[in-house]
Amino acid sequence: MKRRAVLIPLVVLLVVTACTAVYFVLSGPAYRTVVLVDTSAPGTGLSELGGAVRSVAGNGGDSDALSVRRFGGECGSPDATAEIADGPDGVAQAVSGLAPSGKATMVDGVKAAIDDFSGLLTRRGSVRNRIIVVSSSGVDACTNDPDSARKSIEDRMAQAGLDLDIRVVGFQVPKDQREALTKFASDTTFADSEDDLVVVLDRLVIPNSPDAATLSVAAKPEPSYAFLTANRLAVVRGTEVVAETAVGRAYGYVLRYTADGRFVLVTTDAGIVTLDVRSGAAGLVPCGNCTNAVPVGDSVIRWLAGNVVTTLDLADENARPVQGPTVLPDRQVDGFNLPLRMLAGREGYSLVAAPGGVSAYGGPEALYLVRPDGQVGSLGTARGNVAVYRSAFSPDGRFLAYAPAAHNGFCEELSSVVLINLDTGAQSGTPVVGDPSDNGSSVSDVWYDEDGTLNMVYSSRSCAASGGPRTTVNIPESHWRLGNSGWGRQDGADYSREVAPGFRVAFVLPDPDGFSRQLFSEVNGTRTKIADDAFAIAVPN
Repeated sequence: MKRRAVLIPLVVLLVVTACTAVYFVLSGPAYRTVVLVDTSAPGTGLSELGGAVRSVAGNGGDSDALSVRRFGGECGSPDATAEIADGPDGVAQAVSGLAPSGKATMVDGVKAAIDDFSGLLTRRGSVRNRIIVVSSSGVDACTNDPDSARKSIEDRMAQAGLDLDIRVVGFQVPKDQREALTKFASDTTFADSEDDLVVVLDRLVIPNSPDAATLSVAAKPEPSYAFLTANRLAVVRGTEVVAETAVGRAYGYVLRYTADGRFVLVTTDAGIVTLDVRSGAAGLVPCGNCTNAVPVGDSVIRWLAGNVVTTLDLADENARPVQGPTVLPDRQVDGFNLPLRMLAGREGYSLVAAPGGVSAYGGPEALYLVRPDGQVGSLGTARGNVAVYRSAFSPDGRFLAYAPAAHNGFCEELSSVVLINLDTGAQSGTPVVGDPSDNGSSVSDVWYDEDGTLNMVYSSRSCAASGGPRTTVNIPESHWRLGNSGWGRQDGADYSREVAPGFRVAFVLPDPDGFSRQLFSEVNGTRTKIADDAFAIAVPN
């Protein structure tokens, strides 16, 4: 009897255990995500980071499991990482109390997050299990070796017998610290504002986000730049030309990347020529004799087909051009039809110029802003008497920079950079560079960095006489940045741009009276010549 009495509770215990296990399997989430946040000192952007995580947690579905873990403390300490919310309901309160502490113990945090998926009764996702690391420091303070850090994490995953998807996001990481993070995870993506971080996390966390399928951090294009010659468009990675295609006559020699860095495009007499940076595939988009196409977000480009704003998503193989609003009628001057030109674009906005026909050089032009909703507003008249070719929107969408020019003769042409406040429409010139007595100057490029810093490529000269050739180069073509005290010339004797940490492109004009330039890739300080006849370059923003 005693044996039977012992067996009965044992059988009951086994049945209950089995039922519990079945319940855990059947009731488990479809998607399980652990968000690992950097709370190490000094706590850069910690409030914005918490706000982004809180926002995304509120968008999750009932069948999703989201937990939050922090890292930051002393290396090897049990307090170097801790789970602060084990479900979406606790996220808001947990992230509102984040406080910076200790060193960036990122590897300890990732290992602990891996352990969160271990165990017999751990409720892993039936469809996907993911760890999202949000780092503000860019490095693991306990190893300082990205390769060994990555290997230790791979070993921990193998030891646990798990197949987890680990994604890394750099939030407000200084540019000089990004290289270490990309060595740790080559597919790292970066966000500089709370709004940007919300978009990235939403795509990575929320399974049914409309944009989730379009984002693949692992498929982010490797760092590259593009260049244009008289007859070819090419993409360079490191010191190798990895893709190229033949081109005809390019309008204005203006070369651009799409906003997501996936495509390079230039407008030619045959249409819009594109190169897929990932695959190297070339394409041609007929555009009805358009003179320029601009990126307006992701892989989407926009141009004017006649006077009609036309949009196309290059990433969608089945997409067709979509026509939008009619901007303005063509300008009729002395019986000639002067077409409108689209100059720049960003986040659905685009800049359109309408030639005034007063001078033989295309200016002054009337400027118009086309908004995402199709509304068209006047920005006034551009300065100078030459058509505008260089312009850029600021990252926050508040300003537009453009480079006007006043032409007086073969050599005598003065160029500068002007800012338009898009809220008020007011135009203001930027500080004068060089000697005010210079009677020749050029701005051959203008762009914004991600942090909102305005850049230009500038040169100046003295002319012998009105309409005559130049005699003296006062400032050779060089890179300048606008700061609080005016324009500052950057280090280096020539024009170069950073493509990625340790990787730059140098664009050298050997003959001041010439047009084509020598092109060099500079990798870790060593330059390799790529071309002798380049007319334009482009670097992803």
